[in-house]
Amino acid sequence: MGPRLEAPLKSLAPPLVQAAKTAVAAGLAYFIAADVIGNHLPVFAPLTAALTVQVTVWDSVSRGLQRALGVVVGVLVAYGLAKVLGLHVWSVTLVVFVSWLAGQALQLGQQGAVQVPISALLVLVLGASTSEYALDRVVDTFLGAATGILVSLVAVPKTNLAEAQARVRDLAAMAAAVLRDVADGLSGQSTDFSALLGKAGQLDDEAQKVALVVQGAETATRWSPTGHRDRPAAEALLAALKTLDNVQRSTRGMARVLADARPAPHLPPGVAGPLADLLRTVSGEVGTWVTDVTSGTAMPGVAGDGTAADKYEQVLAAAHSTGVDAQAAATADAVAMYARRIGDDLHAEPSPAAARPTWRSLLGH
Repeated sequence: MGPRLEAPLKSLAPPLVQAAKTAVAAGLAYFIAADVIGNHLPVFAPLTAALTVQVTVWDSVSRGLQRALGVVVGVLVAYGLAKVLGLHVWSVTLVVFVSWLAGQALQLGQQGAVQVPISALLVLVLGASTSEYALDRVVDTFLGAATGILVSLVAVPKTNLAEAQARVRDLAAMAAAVLRDVADGLSGQSTDFSALLGKAGQLDDEAQKVALVVQGAETATRWSPTGHRDRPAAEALLAALKTLDNVQRSTRGMARVLADARPAPHLPPGVAGPLADLLRTVSGEVGTWVTDVTSGTAMPGVAGDGTAADKYEQVLAAAHSTGVDAQAAATADAVAMYARRIGDDLHAEPSPAAARPTWRSLLGH
């Protein structure tokens, strides 16, 4: 199989798996509702099942729970008001108004809050004042949600932990490369610091993309029958995101200092040399840190031997020595400060482990 065909097939694999899971859940829910229970209009069972099945088990449970609670609240509101008001334009308006407020007040999550007025309207218009339709809708919804969750548990998706680790490594490598480029420029090599600032600016966009991948991998381990094996590593990556974000921000900060320097930052060799040495040391510590984090040999915050702090003091001493003008000293101070900040972030105590998800968090809280 040629590479031109292999890439599209790989990109189609996740949607195909998701489509198959959704179809199986909908078909199974319809079979149970129509052929086992005998509901005469079992459309809501397959509909709820199809809407419940998500990529991860956690998201499937969250979606199913929100929809089920929303249906129950909507049915109660509509059934209660229908007995009193009957069916006309004002009762429809009032039921939608009250059910929408009820969904918001009860904090049923995005799916649940939307489901309340929809269920209330359907029960009011189609079910009128009879209890059979309302009960069938509740039963079908719970049946569909349970079926969708069951299919999600059986067809366990990959946690994509390896991809998340690779993306974290790539982002750290990008930041380390910018640090080395800055060091090379300060060492006298021809460097366009404005172009380097543009390269550093790409770190922020990439950091946001990496955060989504890592968060997705961590979510995929929740309640997954096989995800418990990857959960510690996923939590370590999640804790590392804040450190990595601080690193890329500081890297962009020093690039901006040098790009905005007017004229170009021509530091004396006695200052530029120690500063470039500091940046190369910090760049190496970024590499050590990310290797430890993504290999599981250390928690975030354990990196290097602390030599960067000593080199930071050497830079300050050189920048404020006799013969160094104020502008050069200020530039060196700012760049060194960002480098020291990166070192401090890499050596900081790890962030507290993410709190275990609760039932309330299933509703988006």
